[in-house]
This record gives sequence, C-alpha cells and structure tokens, in this order.
Amino acid sequence: METKPSTTARAATLDQLLEHTIPMFLTPSPSKETLRAWFDGANIPRFKANPSAKRGGGRAFYSVSAVEKFLRNRTMSN
Repeated sequence: METKPSTTARAATLDQLLEHTIPMFLTPSPSKETLRAWFDGANIPRFKANPSAKRGGGRAFYSVSAVEKFLRNRTMSN
C-alpha cells in the first residue's frame, strides 16, 4: 500500500494548506469555501493568532495533522 507524504507543520492557514498540503491529496484543489465547510463539518481544530478576536481580526490556523488525517480518510480508496 502506498502511503501519502506528510508535512512537519503543526498549524497552517487555509492559503498555506492550499499551497502545500491539499495538492498532495487532491488535484485540482477545492475552493477555500468548500474546504472551510469540510473542515467545519469534520470538527478540525482551528486557532486564531489572537485568541480574543472572535470574528475577523486575524488569520485562522488549522491543525495540519487533523487536515491530513481527514484528507487521507476522504481520499482513500475502498
């Protein structure tokens, strides 16, 4: 069984995920809106650079390991 490569980053923005992680699993890459909906639906942890900023006010970072696990489960053939 072929294993997919993984990254060493712990957290990344959606733009960073689209640039480095998503292309390892999906080509072409889905839109940001689609990814956000998938990640929210899968309860993937999201962090803010400024924890006191509830809406807006900074970038959101996603757990790269959780994103990779989600994509492996979603793209693995049966």
